[in-house]
Order: sequence, then structure tokens, then C-alpha cells
Amino acid sequence: MDHELVRRTRRPQPGRRKKLSGAGQWWASGPAPSDQRKQDAECWGLEEFEANEAPKHYEVWEEHWPALELFLAMRTQWRTAIGMSGGQRLGIDYTSLYGHPKFARLDYDAQDKLLAQIQHIEAGALAAFNEQSHLEEQEAEQRQQVAEIIEKRAEISYLQEEQQRINVRELMNVMDLPADYRSDGVFVA
Repeated sequence: MDHELVRRTRRPQPGRRKKLSGAGQWWASGPAPSDQRKQDAECWGLEEFEANEAPKHYEVWEEHWPALELFLAMRTQWRTAIGMSGGQRLGIDYTSLYGHPKFARLDYDAQDKLLAQIQHIEAGALAAFNEQSHLEEQEAEQRQQVAEIIEKRAEISYLQEEQQRINVRELMNVMDLPADYRSDGVFVA
């Protein structure tokens, strides 16, 4: 698997939850697009090209592994809102989470701790989904702007060609030629 989460050994002192939200972002962003620059450089004979390789895995602390496993088990249980602009993920359906056997077997304190960790992962995933949605909106807006520019340029080109046709017709339809005009189109002085 190109894009995977891996377990990391236990850390000495638990701290903030940046690792959890990062895991959610990593999961939601999906595999990194392949970088073709290195292959293109080899094709052109450029030997000293160094492309930054995207990391293929994301490390998670061992103490967060149960929360990550449960989050991944819930990956199909998202609440979504669908409107005119498309769908948007709102968050995990917690009723499904509470009914999951891994969660239901825990005591209340362990459930609270696990739920807090899952919410950090969820927040990271939502941030990545929102960023992707925002990028898609920007790309759609840019495509619309490019289409408008192309239409305007095509219209200007058409108008210029039409003006040239009109100018040629006007030159060809000259009726009152001077008396000293010869048939070869040269004036005689």
C-alpha cells in the first residue's frame, strides 16, 4: 500500500494531539499524486535532478493506535450534507460509533479518552476534506475564467475577421473610379 498509517513505539510523556489530527489529514488526503518530474528528467538526460519524494507512510504513537483503528472502522459512517454546491462531510455518525463493539466494551473513562482522540483524528480529516473542497471550487472558478477569456478572444478574432471582410468588400465595390484609373489598378499621373 502506497499510503499507509504505521504504528510508532510508545513515547515517554503524552502531550498534545497534533499527531492525531495529522493522521486524520493524512487519511483524508489520500495517496500523494505521483511525481513525474524525475522520470521526465531521466528522459531528457538530466542526471542531477532530485525530486522530493512524498512520504509513503505516517507514524502514529502506539497509545493512539486503538483510536485510529476505531476511526478507520468508522470510515464509512460519515454524516454528510448535500446541497446545490455538492456534498460536504460534517463528521462521524456518533450513534454508529457508540454501537461499535470495540467502543461499547470499554468503561466510561476509556470511552471518554478514546472519543476525544477520535475527535482529534476527525478534525484533521475534516480539515483535509474542506481544503480539498476549497481547492476544487477554486479550480472550477479558474476553469470558468479561462473559458470566458477564450470566448472573448474568439469573439474578438471573429469581429476582426468580419471587419477585414467588410473592408475588402468596400474596396471591391468602389463605383466611382477616376478617369485616369487603368484596368491593372494603377493610377496614371
